Amino acid sequence: MQNGNGTGAPGKRYDVLIIGSGPAGWTAAIYAARANLKTLLFTGLQSGGTPGGQLMLTTEVENFPGFRDGVLGPELMGQMREQAIRFGTELVEDDVTRVDFGQRPLAVYVGDEAYHGKAVIVATW
Repeated sequence: MQNGNGTGAPGKRYDVLIIGSGPAGWTAAIYAARANLKTLLFTGLQSGGTPGGQLMLTTEVENFPGFRDGVLGPELMGQMREQAIRFGTELVEDDVTRVDFGQRPLAVYVGDEAYHGKAVIVATW
């Protein structure tokens, strides 16, 4: 677990939990953290997937707003990650193993460790 401003911690309460570290996950994290919501993003590093989603495998992205000459996928994902952290997003660099949406607060689990939030954004496939 890591973050520039603190560590995502089991048992700690968050406003928003985000599952997925592709463009949708990082965008959600940036907007939530900028709205002063306590935000935690699960990157999903352990399952063999690549944090940053498909863009980590893309050599050049030519249709992303703000980059008129294009940008490399890994560079774009790195910038989005840095921006989300700068605004206060906390990270858990592990895979989500299960969720419990049957009661409030909502729970997202990594192994036996539960993370609780008012809302969960699923930004993964």
